[in-house]
Amino acid sequence: MFLDAMPGGFIYPQPEDDEDTRILAHVNRKGWHNLAVPPAEGEPGYSFTLGHFLNCDHPELVLMGLKAELASRMLDAAAVRVRDMGERLQPHREYPDFLPGLTVAFLPVEFAFYGQYLGYANWFYEHLPLPYPALQMVWPDGRGVFPWQPGYDARFRRLQPLLGMTPSPAQQATRLQ
Repeated sequence: MFLDAMPGGFIYPQPEDDEDTRILAHVNRKGWHNLAVPPAEGEPGYSFTLGHFLNCDHPELVLMGLKAELASRMLDAAAVRVRDMGERLQPHREYPDFLPGLTVAFLPVEFAFYGQYLGYANWFYEHLPLPYPALQMVWPDGRGVFPWQPGYDARFRRLQPLLGMTPSPAQQATRLQ
């Protein structure tokens, strides 16, 4: 259902305003751009990347519930791994010390959430024959417990809705060292 690699002949969308022009130029120059969407009534803010699939055949990344500055820092750390180190971030694996002292994990984003959370990326990739892939970067609570693990601090559930299937018990044991 999702593309594994970027097909040739990508067509950039036509910018609709100066902001589009700036973002498209940034993707073209730097290779990616982080977009931040502020919280709406009853909904958490979120951030996502644009350009990883186009330039690295890597899924775009979504990060829920963090302030834009921290989310951008985390997405930039991922970009360094993807673009500069050639790493493919894998779903259902924990990445210890992704940032100093912070473990994260990734979930494949279900297509049902693309319209709600990835509208700008949908516009950017509108000419693709199939949907582009996306991963949600998931952060643990203050004790290092992920939302799918027993003992997760329920106060964070509203901030970080999960946009994909959680790891199976066997996948939960997978932790990169």
